[in-house]
Amino acid sequence: MRNNDDDIKIFRPKKTEWGNSDLTSLAGIMDKNRANGNSAKACILGERLADLTPEDLCPDEARKLPNNVLLQMRSLMVFSAQISLTKYLPFTILSTQAVNAMYAKLETTAPGFFANIADGSSFSFYYLSVRKNEPVTEIGNDFAMLCDDDDNEKLKQLGMRIFEEIETKVISLIEEFEFEG
Repeated sequence: MRNNDDDIKIFRPKKTEWGNSDLTSLAGIMDKNRANGNSAKACILGERLADLTPEDLCPDEARKLPNNVLLQMRSLMVFSAQISLTKYLPFTILSTQAVNAMYAKLETTAPGFFANIADGSSFSFYYLSVRKNEPVTEIGNDFAMLCDDDDNEKLKQLGMRIFEEIETKVISLIEEFEFEG
């Protein structure tokens, strides 16, 4: 017995032209940023951020802290840099290039650390925190929790300070690089 399937319609999306306005606009932005040096600057910016360590940010505390806290500090530094690059660079394409360069350098210079943040859950907590009303306070709370000391006010304050200082550092570097808008 043969079924009659003449009434079945197969959906076939319309083919789009590569020259549509969105792709043309994106290609234009990419070309402009390559030509004016913004793309190269974004990569250098990302690599410089990858070089930051807890010892650079707060040398006195870093000498006294256990390794698990130092690991969480560095993870928070990378997270904060990523969020700040996305927030403050003039084009998404530049923030993507900077973040990719930062991760590429971390993967090369600190493969164990890179594997830890790539597979870790800390970024999930931090992403949820930046969506809340008091993101800096929430980041501090998450930092202390990830350091296995939820009620430690000093760790909460340290987490808040790291988040804010990295944001300030990213803003300063973006200004230093003089990205063209």
